[in-house]
Amino acid sequence: MKNTNRKGGAAIVAVLVMIIIVAVSCALMVVTGRKTIKPNDSVSAPMPSGYSTEETTPEEDTTAEEEIVVDVPEVKPSMIPAISSSYQVINLKDSTFSTAVLLDAESNEILAGLKYDKKIYPASLTKLMTLLVAAENITDMQAKYKFTDNDIDPLIEENASRAGYVAGDEATMEDLMYAAILPSGADGTLGLANAIAGSEKEFVKMMNDKAAELGLADTNFVNASGLHDKQHYTTAQDMAVITRACLQNDVCRKVMFAEKWTTKPTQEFEDGIELDSILHARFGGYFIDADQDGEEDAKLEGGKTGFTDESMYCLATVVEYGGKEYICITTKSDGDLIATEDTIMVYENYLPGAVGTAPAADESSEDESSEEESGSESKAESETVIVIGDDTASSSRPAADENYEA
Repeated sequence: MKNTNRKGGAAIVAVLVMIIIVAVSCALMVVTGRKTIKPNDSVSAPMPSGYSTEETTPEEDTTAEEEIVVDVPEVKPSMIPAISSSYQVINLKDSTFSTAVLLDAESNEILAGLKYDKKIYPASLTKLMTLLVAAENITDMQAKYKFTDNDIDPLIEENASRAGYVAGDEATMEDLMYAAILPSGADGTLGLANAIAGSEKEFVKMMNDKAAELGLADTNFVNASGLHDKQHYTTAQDMAVITRACLQNDVCRKVMFAEKWTTKPTQEFEDGIELDSILHARFGGYFIDADQDGEEDAKLEGGKTGFTDESMYCLATVVEYGGKEYICITTKSDGDLIATEDTIMVYENYLPGAVGTAPAADESSEDESSEEESGSESKAESETVIVIGDDTASSSRPAADENYEA
């Protein structure tokens, strides 16, 4: 029995010793942080892209998302003029226009006005915007546009004024600009529109985009020439803004101020078409006498004429007076020369320091002035006016074109 008990006791002791050894080993692994199984480096998962085992500070963290930069369009200041502290309501006994505005082009202040924010039909004053958009988008002034029957035939059917181009003629961009402004040629505006935008419709979008850029909320164009459309309108104030924008463009200034221009040769005119300014012809023999001393005080620089049956006679003019430039817009005058006289009356009565003959303006002057709606029938004229779609022109236009007034 004793021997048996001794053998069993030895076994128990051996088991106890093994338990102690295992316990001590586990304790050592806990203390030292060692594991019983070493990982196989060859099959460990790869480090995810964008992560690093190195500690980084927020300033050094290259995994942070980059800041998103939004391209915000530049906000341009509105070109709408301010009202001068010395503003006067235009009150002229003998004037025939329905709306008018006199603008200091340097300070962009309205010095005098009459219903200048009322919508009117601009007729060929439209071509000033056409000129501006063209000047800002033409990269080669000597690039050419070739007219087709599809260009010219509709203009003939609409009885629109033309500079004298026919199907097959090639005209430079420079010549087309002068053709659009001096004789008020719808062929000039159409050539520019097609050459620049591919069609008049697409060019008109550019015109309206430019109007929006200038802040003109009361202007909408339907065509590039000014042919009548009920949805083609502006105001005297907006036209003054457009005219001022033209003054700030060197190409537009040169074209607006020109009295004459000869185009490159055409099929019918081997020496080129001689273009004369309707505006300067209308002011021939007139002068602006602001101080009433019998001498010219303000010099006409340039501008644009406009006429349709619905718009009657409109003028956009620029004069130099006392070292500064002034813009006058008059709309719906009774006749071509009457429009000239209407404009001169505004200058002679409302330019700074002008003596004039106008009575003192009063609060009721605007209500008392005669006014017609833009779409009303035109008044009868003593002279015969052939052109319905646009301006009449001087006798210097090609004699073969019956649209022009002799």
